[in-house]
This record gives sequence, structure tokens and C-alpha cells, in this order.
Amino acid sequence: MDIETFNQMPAFMKEEMDNLKRVAAPILKKRLIFLFIAIPLILGSLIYLSTFWSQSSYMKIGIAAIAAAFGMALLKESSHQKRNVQQTVMKYILERMQKSEVLPDERKNRYVRAVKEEPFTVMRNFMAFLNEEEIRRQRLAE
Repeated sequence: MDIETFNQMPAFMKEEMDNLKRVAAPILKKRLIFLFIAIPLILGSLIYLSTFWSQSSYMKIGIAAIAAAFGMALLKESSHQKRNVQQTVMKYILERMQKSEVLPDERKNRYVRAVKEEPFTVMRNFMAFLNEEEIRRQRLAE
């Protein structure tokens, strides 16, 4: 989601997005650290290996190969963290939908089913849920 879209959101949606960010932030931070270490490590090792391959220093080649393998492992762990972020966000959204006291169970179940069946439209469904919840909350307040 880009900054412009975020700035145009109503206050109740911004609050939920901030809560969502707060839930995913620790995992995202770990993922970014893994990526920032892995990519330079892989690139540096591969450049070193391609440049000095003809030399007979097996120790240096071995160290560079181990560094590249470690970088690849960090890259793989980063992809696992990405899946972990997606699962955490999905779990938060589903719990938030179930926790709603404003919408009837039928509507909540419809949104939960839509989120589970269409994982590529999770945010759109969550925004629609928040919108409907806020409209219903305003009607009840009148």
C-alpha cells in the first residue's frame, strides 16, 4: 500500500492499519536484516569466486563458497519469514473480524470466508469489512 492511499484513508482505517503494522513489524524487521546481510554476502562471494577461481588457494575459495552458502541460507530464511508475515497478518485480520461486536455473525462469517477463499484480495475485503463496521457503528450511535 502506497503512502498516498494511506493518507487518504479515514481515521478508523488508519488505526487498524497501524495495528496491523505493529503486529507484523518484528517479523518484517528480522526479514529485512536477513536480506541486507544475505544479498551482499552472496554477491561478494560470487564475484570473488568468479574472479579468483583460477588461483590455487583452496582455502580462500572454500571460505568464499561457505560465505555464499550462508548467504543463500539467509535468503531462504528470509522467504520463510515472508510467509510468516503473511500468516500473521491473515491471523490478525481473521481475529479482528471475529472480534467485531457491531456486525452480525452472518456478515462476519461472509467476510471471514471471503478472506480465506481469496487470499489475494485480503486487504480489499478487510477494508470493506472495516467500512461496513464503521457505517453500522454510526447507525447504532444515532
